[in-house]
Amino acid sequence: MKNIVTLNSIKKSYDAHTVLDGVSLVIDEDTAVMGPSGKGKTTLVRIIMGLERADSGDVSFYEKPKFSAVFQEDRLFEGFSAVENITAMIGRGKEREQLVTELLCELLIDPSELSKPVRDFSGGMKRRVAIARALLADSNILVLDEPFKGLDEDTRDRTAAVIRKYAEGKLILLVTHDTHEAELLGMERVVTIE
Repeated sequence: MKNIVTLNSIKKSYDAHTVLDGVSLVIDEDTAVMGPSGKGKTTLVRIIMGLERADSGDVSFYEKPKFSAVFQEDRLFEGFSAVENITAMIGRGKEREQLVTELLCELLIDPSELSKPVRDFSGGMKRRVAIARALLADSNILVLDEPFKGLDEDTRDRTAAVIRKYAEGKLILLVTHDTHEAELLGMERVVTIE
C-alpha cells in the first residue's frame, strides 16, 4: 500500500501575499498538483516534505514518510560524473553502479558520457541525472516539481515511462502546468491550486 498524506487547513503567506488559504486534502493516490504560477504549488509540496513551515494547519502521514524529490533546480554536484552524483546518495559498490548505469542508459544518456563531469552536460541531460537520483533513493513518496523542464517531446515521453517503471509502489506527487505531463505519468488524480 502506498503512503497517504493528509493536509488539514494549510495556510501560508509571504508578507501580505497569501499563497495557500486553508488547503485540506487527503492524497492517497498518485496526484498532480496544478494551477497558475505563483499560486503555491511548490510551496505546498515543500510543506509536505517538511522543507517549509505552514503558518497554520498540519500534515500527517499513514506511515513514516521517506521522500525523494526532483526540484525545479537539478541540484547536482557539477564536478562529479552522472554515476558519482547518484552513488554519492545511494552508496557505492559494483551492483549499485551497474544499476545506476542501466537506469541512466534507459534515460537515453549515452554510456560514453557517464564518466564526464555533469557540468559538461546539456540541461536536459542534467535533468535526467536528477530524475535518476530521485528514482533510486530509498523513498516511499516521490515528489516531482516540473520534472520534464528542458526535455524535448521524445525524451520526455521516454523519461515518463522510466519514471512509471521505477516509481512503482511509491506515492507520486507531480507539480506541473501541463495536463499532458500528468497523463504521461498516469496520475490518478489532479488537484488544482487557485
